[in-house]
Amino acid sequence: MEKNEIKHLQKAKNILEARGISKHYGGIKALDDVDLVLRDGEVLAVVGDNGAGKSTLVKAITGAISRTSGTILFDGEEVRIDSPTDAKAVGIETVYQDLALVNEISITKNIFLGREIVKDNILGRVFGVLDFKKMDTETRDLFKKLDIRIADIYRDAQAFSGGQRQAVALSKTVLFGKRIAILDEPTAALGVRESKMAMDLVASLKDHGLSVIMITHNMQHVMNYCDRVMVLRLGRLVAVRDVKDVDGDTLVGLITGANKSKVA
Repeated sequence: MEKNEIKHLQKAKNILEARGISKHYGGIKALDDVDLVLRDGEVLAVVGDNGAGKSTLVKAITGAISRTSGTILFDGEEVRIDSPTDAKAVGIETVYQDLALVNEISITKNIFLGREIVKDNILGRVFGVLDFKKMDTETRDLFKKLDIRIADIYRDAQAFSGGQRQAVALSKTVLFGKRIAILDEPTAALGVRESKMAMDLVASLKDHGLSVIMITHNMQHVMNYCDRVMVLRLGRLVAVRDVKDVDGDTLVGLITGANKSKVA
């Protein structure tokens, strides 16, 4: 990372703050008073062992599950996020591990699923007729901007490789994620080459004005692509570090509990 990039991150404002996020299932504390801060223009990694609470934290922040307690601030102002629709309204786009693509429909239809464009005429306004030509054009323009090489956007999603499908899912964050992209294990089940392609695309999201929260188990991806990392263990936040100040072994020790640390 260049020195000017580090200085930028040090001065960057907090775009998202989640304070005291807890999620209890009866007597089980899946999350216990966790704070998360995302700075403008950074990639923040969230790491931890299975059951640490990573996905629960993301779902609690985006309204996919209800919070037992906690508040969320966006640009310093408290916001109410009780559903994924609320999250999208404030500018948060989430890509879950299963990609949320529908196998049996085309790439264009997947891109605009739930956000279809209707024709700007009486057919669209009265009868809701969809403008597939415009959606096709916007899909091609998006892929060109992101250097995603998918020529046949009319083919069903199931016809493409895992890396290409992940690229499609990630591209939606640029089109619809006004401010923040949240990625849950973006390279899960991908090979080495496809993982690198996906992570290069993740890194490019910053160039398109997005701040990124990424859940991952891959320490190499944390060290090579992220600015800061927060470590969860057994539902609690145990450490937050600038990536430049840690190494993979230290992070593994924090994840397993071998290294004891106070939250920075």
